[in-house]
Amino acid sequence: MTTDVLTAENTRIVVDTSSNIPDELLTRYRMIEVPALVIFGQESFRNKHELSERDFYIKLEQSSVSPTTSQPPPSYFAEAYRQAFDEGAQTILLVTVTSKLSGTFRSAQMAAQEFGEERFILWDSDGISITSGWQAIMAARMLERGVERAALLAQLERLRKEVIGFAALETLKYVARSGRVSNLQAGVGELLQIKPILELKDGAATVIARVRGRKKSMQEVIDRMHRHYGARPLNIGVLHSNALADAQTLLAQARTVLTIDEAVFSDIGPAIAALAGPGVVALAACPNDLGI
Repeated sequence: MTTDVLTAENTRIVVDTSSNIPDELLTRYRMIEVPALVIFGQESFRNKHELSERDFYIKLEQSSVSPTTSQPPPSYFAEAYRQAFDEGAQTILLVTVTSKLSGTFRSAQMAAQEFGEERFILWDSDGISITSGWQAIMAARMLERGVERAALLAQLERLRKEVIGFAALETLKYVARSGRVSNLQAGVGELLQIKPILELKDGAATVIARVRGRKKSMQEVIDRMHRHYGARPLNIGVLHSNALADAQTLLAQARTVLTIDEAVFSDIGPAIAALAGPGVVALAACPNDLGI
């Protein structure tokens, strides 16, 4: 039986590991996280369960095989749904990374059919990393106060349009290993210290600039964010791939320019790091002036 007024007591949120929600927020809001698969050759691991982020980066550096990732199979989502309903949920709010780049949302949809889709709100965030995660986090805060289903969906729609991220790659080595740029391009890029800047928006990771040097690339991320939001108050996800110290520096510099109400750190983990490599730093923002 479903209800029009959704609360933290009657509704559970299910997310995927690629949404990069920090563990402390997963725990605080009782979210159930479904792991993506990380694949090295013939070996397959459940992200964060059978392969920690630390161990992933060790294998990434040492392995001669380029890793790949795969969406959680429907059975993983079914397990999460069963847990939520067994623990008293009447409704499940599912939030996943964009269906434009991942089959995660489709896998979650398939699993929901087993339980009756009327018991679910299935939300394709159209986001990458914590641009998806922020939508789940803000939904959890609405549930704490109690929210009608229609109002929740309207606010999620606003969030989906408003969240954005900017990322700076440290190296082109891993992009070359994936075949997306040539070894020659990567070699020249490394020699000249060229750092691509990515925009994370509308379900895509798009190269929008190239700058020379680490410091300039980090400043470019901040400048792009400031150009986009101006003085609007922001909740910020500070993302990195095995580069926490640089992420902390990035946040300190961002605070001098941006209006930051809340900041959380998150390692982007295998889904993005398998392609982009270690050393990525990024800011992903959710405006905090939407009345949520």
